[in-house]
Amino acid sequence: MSLNLEEARSVARNLKVVVFDFDGVFTDNRELIGYPDGAIIKGRSHYDGQGVSLLRDIGIRVAIATNEKAENAAAANFLVNKWNGLPSTMPDAVNPWLPVHLFTGVGHVRKFEAVHEWLKSFSDDDRPHWGSCAVMGDDLVDVPLLKAAGLRAAPITAEKVVRDMADFISVRPGGAGAVRDFANFILDARGVDQTTLRPF
Repeated sequence: MSLNLEEARSVARNLKVVVFDFDGVFTDNRELIGYPDGAIIKGRSHYDGQGVSLLRDIGIRVAIATNEKAENAAAANFLVNKWNGLPSTMPDAVNPWLPVHLFTGVGHVRKFEAVHEWLKSFSDDDRPHWGSCAVMGDDLVDVPLLKAAGLRAAPITAEKVVRDMADFISVRPGGAGAVRDFANFILDARGVDQTTLRPF
């Protein structure tokens, strides 16, 4: 059963972790194929990258969990490496370094298992605190993660079965601002003025 708006905002105020699927969330779930070298081209939005930066700047850990692996996960690898190398994400007197964590080659139940172990790795009592973890996904492969999460989110372009589970549905589609919409929702629930945060 989905949370109502006030319940969702209450959970958002206490989140410590947000986990995203990649294809269909950071991308529009399409691939440009047929290039002579076999390259697969995917599009993404800078708004979503900014959303990741804003979440990290308020101390939320971010992870991406994708079923893609090897060369098919190249786009996700590229973005995570880029985000983790930004000078503005380096630690300072106020902010710790919170690298974006990437899980590749994990789908359905394996997504849940991988994130479950990761949550345990920084839990004070070795128990994963799913209640303070949000998940944004778009299709059946994300269902085990979504069922465990304290706050469930979906792009407006997600499959209906996922949208029906979601506590938050973005206005913008996957690959074109859905992640930023969710980040904005979390910041707004916490009363954070985005203009006071680091912009990268």
